[in-house]
Amino acid sequence: MQGSNGNISSNHRERAFRKLRSSHLVSLRSPSSLTWGLLLCTLPFIHTAHAEANNDESIFLDDVPVVLSASRLVQPVNEAPVAVTVLDRETIRDSGAWDLSEVFRLVPGMFVAYHADPNFYSADSTVAYHGMVTSTTSDRMQVLIDGRSVYSGLFGGVNWSDLPIVMDDIERIEVVRGPDSASYGANSFLAVINIITRHPAETQGASASLSYGTNRMEGVFRYGGKSGNLTYQITASERKDNGESDRIHNPTSQILFWTLNKYDNKNIQIFNFRGAYQINASDTLEFQFGYNGGPRLAGEYDNFISIDRTSSNHFEMINWRRALEGNGELTVKAYHTEERINGRLMDSDGISNGNASFKRDELDVQHTFSPTAATRIVWGATVRQDVTYAPYYLGVEDNQYLFGNFYYRLGSIFSNLEWHIRPDLLLNTGAMVENNSYTGTEFTPRLALNWHVTPDHTIRLGHSRATRAPSVYEKVYETYWRAPGEYPNLPKIEPEKAKATDLGYIGRIGKIDLDFRLFYDDYTNLIDVKNHKSPKSGNLNAGNALMRGYELQFKAPLSDKTHVVYSLSGGGVKSDNVNGVIYTDSLPAYNHNLTITHQFNEQWRGSLIAYQISRTKFNDTDFNLGEGRGYFIEGNKRFDAKLSRRFLLCGRPTEVAVIVQNIANAHYFELRHDNEVPGRLARLNVKTEF
Repeated sequence: MQGSNGNISSNHRERAFRKLRSSHLVSLRSPSSLTWGLLLCTLPFIHTAHAEANNDESIFLDDVPVVLSASRLVQPVNEAPVAVTVLDRETIRDSGAWDLSEVFRLVPGMFVAYHADPNFYSADSTVAYHGMVTSTTSDRMQVLIDGRSVYSGLFGGVNWSDLPIVMDDIERIEVVRGPDSASYGANSFLAVINIITRHPAETQGASASLSYGTNRMEGVFRYGGKSGNLTYQITASERKDNGESDRIHNPTSQILFWTLNKYDNKNIQIFNFRGAYQINASDTLEFQFGYNGGPRLAGEYDNFISIDRTSSNHFEMINWRRALEGNGELTVKAYHTEERINGRLMDSDGISNGNASFKRDELDVQHTFSPTAATRIVWGATVRQDVTYAPYYLGVEDNQYLFGNFYYRLGSIFSNLEWHIRPDLLLNTGAMVENNSYTGTEFTPRLALNWHVTPDHTIRLGHSRATRAPSVYEKVYETYWRAPGEYPNLPKIEPEKAKATDLGYIGRIGKIDLDFRLFYDDYTNLIDVKNHKSPKSGNLNAGNALMRGYELQFKAPLSDKTHVVYSLSGGGVKSDNVNGVIYTDSLPAYNHNLTITHQFNEQWRGSLIAYQISRTKFNDTDFNLGEGRGYFIEGNKRFDAKLSRRFLLCGRPTEVAVIVQNIANAHYFELRHDNEVPGRLARLNVKTEF
């Protein structure tokens, strides 16, 4: 991190913005409207006395990574109002991850469990920030792909295997570590993941890859081309995954149910198209289409078996961007998403209709501009409608009053102001006003101050408010509990709420890059509709939790060819644990990982990753000590490795890689006592360009 003679609020940011815009990476979920109400809340902070200031804002961190997702402004990571982890293409490749969800094990504070969903809707991974998992669906984190929300409306959370995306098409992933409702609204409750795909201009030509290994196989073909001002990319892939072993190697009970793993085989076909048309020097039109489909299994022994079940998901998105003077930008984005599950569910009572569908339509507008030399503002609005149909999963097959489509409507306005008070002091302030058809209107503000103590050391202090709106599942069950024959006087369900305060440090000591964070989060109105005790207590917003902890990540070169990255997180939770909903032990005492990469020469590269996590709370109140299942899932550790060689094959760039996951062949449980991960998994990957 060397000083420069540039101006960070102009020269450095202008270079960064031009670079990212030329790569078409500035494609965040971009609400807007002609409503100036919220914008006016931030305008008083703009001090005209600073309009000509900051001409000597030199020195600050020319080589600091630039992020897009924290406030919807392009910012060096040390000027963002929240902590952000960036997973670039090289990091993703070095991880050797098979599923996209596995990549997030590298993020400080992130908890990932393999195929942890037994609710028969899907067999998928759980990805959760700071634990707080009371069901196998992690529903308190927003996930975006190129600014398009893939947060599921039915149960909340994300169905990772159903996303229409191939890992090799990802340019980078930005993880906002902390609430960000000020920028992305409800459901950005604990964190935000923004997955940014590669622009077609960066993927010209053709490539093909084949992976084959233990119970797994995948083929991917990609072609990028250009015609006049149009650049485009097409990706097609097919993946077969036999999932977990059929039997649990170390069952906690000899009862047959606890000795068998879940049905989780998958056959996934993906097709993607992305195009960009340069209309003129200022205007660009981008459009995307994606599809994910194929047969899936989900269910458990002696309970439900899914038969004739297929998944079919697709989206269409169009984004118009206009570059304005002074590095401003106006974007208008619209997209349609549709997810379908077709299947029959069979149990001892017969066959039930397992069909489900979810549709989302959204329109966003966003405007970025600089009213003074010391300030930048982004503001905008969004409107959205979700339609969900799932009679079996919502328990309404026999209830004509509830049967049919369930609608969820949302509208929001937001604004964020970045103000360089002086060269070493930066203020970010913003908020969102959001109204939804389930819980009404909420206001979620944020305030953060970044102080560049020296060019190599920055301290951040921030406070924000966040909410999580009920899922369709939770809203329907509120209607059930408030029926005349149940608890008609039950208070209406309210959104979950969070007050989050964090103190962060970003800097460089010698050659070591450091990112350290202390957090203090207060959660209230936590929703519980599954526990029968909730209505009797008079409230579906079942509990509160106070979470305190730390996160650390450092990156350092051991030599010119060897680099190490280490991440550590931990903390504790205090909760009233009302109605049997237990949050107290939901945050692991520690969770850390170590990555070592080595570039042997121009052809050979290797990586070794070690993961370890302390014991975690068993995700159920139905544990039974008499059958050998305790309150906790014991801690675990595993080791992954990758070795690759690049060379020319018949004049074509080619890479061959060997990946081994869980080298020690450890059979441990994640999240539940009936969820044992596979043992050692090895595969060979061959990729060539032509």
